[in-house]
Amino acid sequence: MKHFILSMLAKLAVQKNTSPHIGAILYVYSATGIIYAPLTLMGVATTVYGLWGGEFIRQWLPWFTFPMLFGCMIFFILIMMVVFYKVIIPSQIAFGMQQNYKHRNPMATDLKKGLKNDELILAKLNDVRERLEKLEKK
Repeated sequence: MKHFILSMLAKLAVQKNTSPHIGAILYVYSATGIIYAPLTLMGVATTVYGLWGGEFIRQWLPWFTFPMLFGCMIFFILIMMVVFYKVIIPSQIAFGMQQNYKHRNPMATDLKKGLKNDELILAKLNDVRERLEKLEKK
């Protein structure tokens, strides 16, 4: 049973080389998030404050108004932006670099070809060096 679970985990860890179109759609969708995210935030804040949030908040903090709530939400977003900038984005870039190197990367392929060419050149240079040493001994 343990062997079965380990083999299943190993199979699940293997990634597929897929079409780049899926990634393109997700990339464009997430890039447009900067447009619709503030609108969503304003809509949610207005709805929550208007339905039950305002009354609940005023019980404990009578001076707390909707603009203050909105300001707190913006402050929270700014703090999360700093966290994303400092921690999450570098991690995403590192992961993306691993993925780019692993899946159909033409630079990695060219590098492997270049290393093979270097080995051939070194072999030829060693052959020339051996011939020169033989000629010098004569």
